[in-house]
Amino acid sequence: MATGQYRKDIEVEKEKLESFILNKERWAVLIPGYLHHELLNENDMIWVFQGDFGVIQKAVKVKLTQTKSEVHQVLFDLEGLSDPINGDGSFEIKQNPDGSFLLIGSLSMKASGFLAAIMNPILDNFVPRLVEQLVEEMAFTVAKE
Repeated sequence: MATGQYRKDIEVEKEKLESFILNKERWAVLIPGYLHHELLNENDMIWVFQGDFGVIQKAVKVKLTQTKSEVHQVLFDLEGLSDPINGDGSFEIKQNPDGSFLLIGSLSMKASGFLAAIMNPILDNFVPRLVEQLVEEMAFTVAKE
């Protein structure tokens, strides 16, 4: 399973950061290659983005289902709708000793089916970069608001 985790220190009010990670629509648009999303209900969203998998670029459609939502943590599952790729992820806020905050993003994805042998090595490179870019963009966006 391809995994990635990225941590970013951010100086912003706690409530502002908490509000940001709880609102999926605010960070869904920040994923690299974002094309569009559709909020199905309070917990479910369809997320479509252009995936750059090295030699392959393609639109990827996933269903994000929020499994846990607290002010300091959001957990979600991902189900591939366009491709047999599934996984899970999270965003978490921790306070640093200096009063700033740490935004931690985590993502795991795994391909299945007849393309798994080709896709899983590509995901091993793709997932860590995706998490880093998304967390950086989230931190930048919430800090400038």
